[in-house]
Amino acid sequence: MVVLSKVPVVVREDYIMYLELFDNLLWFHTDVKKWSPKVKLKFTEDLNLLHYLVGVPIVALVDEDNTKLAKFGEKTGWFKEQEIMTKENKKAYIYKWGK
Repeated sequence: MVVLSKVPVVVREDYIMYLELFDNLLWFHTDVKKWSPKVKLKFTEDLNLLHYLVGVPIVALVDEDNTKLAKFGEKTGWFKEQEIMTKENKKAYIYKWGK
């Protein structure tokens, strides 16, 4: 059995970015400790560099009812790629970073 886990790939004082390989896609997760316009700029720079380094699109899953996370994603440059149904039969969206 393969055990999948989030791997920290960018560790900053204000946030940590993780990647998880699942179903041949790189899934993005983040923990944000502090947010400001300056942190947003650095976060976006790091996300651009991460995307450049991995060379493939990065995706994130957002449940339909998690409007705060969806708004965060859209404000940091993610776009809604696809609507799906989760195993719990809830609507969710796959957001994508990169082309």
